Amino acid sequence: MGGPGTAWRRRRRPGTWTVSCVVAALAAACTAGAESGGSGCAPSDIPDHDDRTIVIEGDPWSGYALFRDPDLLDGTGYTSLYVEQLCQDVRAADLSAGRAGIEVTTLDQYVLNRPDGVVVGVIDQSEGADALVLNTVDVDYLRTVDDLPRLVDDFRGRDRRPVLAYTGNSPSQMLLDELANTYDELRLSEFDLVSVDQSATAYQMMVDHEAQVAVVWEPDTSAAQAAGYTVALSSEDVPDSIVDVIVAGRDLVDRDPDAVAAVVSAFYTRMDGLLASPDDLERLIAEDGGLDRQAAESVIAGIKLYGSGDADAFMNDSVFPLDQPQVDQSINAIGAVLALVHPDVDPGRAETDGSFVHNHTTRAGGS
Repeated sequence: MGGPGTAWRRRRRPGTWTVSCVVAALAAACTAGAESGGSGCAPSDIPDHDDRTIVIEGDPWSGYALFRDPDLLDGTGYTSLYVEQLCQDVRAADLSAGRAGIEVTTLDQYVLNRPDGVVVGVIDQSEGADALVLNTVDVDYLRTVDDLPRLVDDFRGRDRRPVLAYTGNSPSQMLLDELANTYDELRLSEFDLVSVDQSATAYQMMVDHEAQVAVVWEPDTSAAQAAGYTVALSSEDVPDSIVDVIVAGRDLVDRDPDAVAAVVSAFYTRMDGLLASPDDLERLIAEDGGLDRQAAESVIAGIKLYGSGDADAFMNDSVFPLDQPQVDQSINAIGAVLALVHPDVDPGRAETDGSFVHNHTTRAGGS
């Protein structure tokens, strides 16, 4: 899975004007989708719970599988309650309001939505799991990004534009922006950009013959490949663009830091065990996503999963060139891209705290 070979790689287009136009086009499409109800979400349905229950909000991303396990916090004195919330802004608002104690999200969405919370751990980095998929099933010549101009010309002859479906206000939007500013063949102004609520919806639009191109994430990336669609480009082609993190609400950090420590320690204990036992990891991903073994292998191949040792380094070790932890360098780089269309984005407001990971790693002896 993942992107094409080295021959396909292009240098990023120079200058910020093109970047601004591409991101602006995406923002407009996302706004239109929201107004039509295509990307709106209902308020989170959070069941009643006691004060020893930690509400964790996330979405169906395969990298969040462990957080969906109701037994994650067994033995800690806490219980976890996973609530699926597709809309990132609602998820962030729930964290700020204290309705959720933890959200699992990406760094770009953390910077964009500015929840009142602290990044306390890193989960994974997409290295091919998020992808631009071509509808080869309906358009048999559509096999690489080089074929997109032909697709556009064919639709122009019908006084239409091909449809590109993606999840607005999500990592898919970040990936689409990065890809459009890296590959000359992908010109977003030549597509009808349709913002939807989640990856599965974008994929279903291809299945229903409503979209010629879609941006999806796992497990839909693997499902699309298995069904005969073509993964043309992916997060592998734009490294470091999609990083999933654990964000603890400020209220929970201040009120019950032991609860945050319990989540962080439970997650990395389980992850370290899974990384040491590939069969168990494959089984978890397959069961979580309803995938067969081959598809689960593809999911895992497209993600860099962080064990406690790597996470400790990501959160705490100062690295070249800025002599800052990688988490802070990534936040600043992502914030610079987002600020081109969201002038109020301020990466300086982001908060990180690597002590929870470091304390766990020190006790556990690293990974």
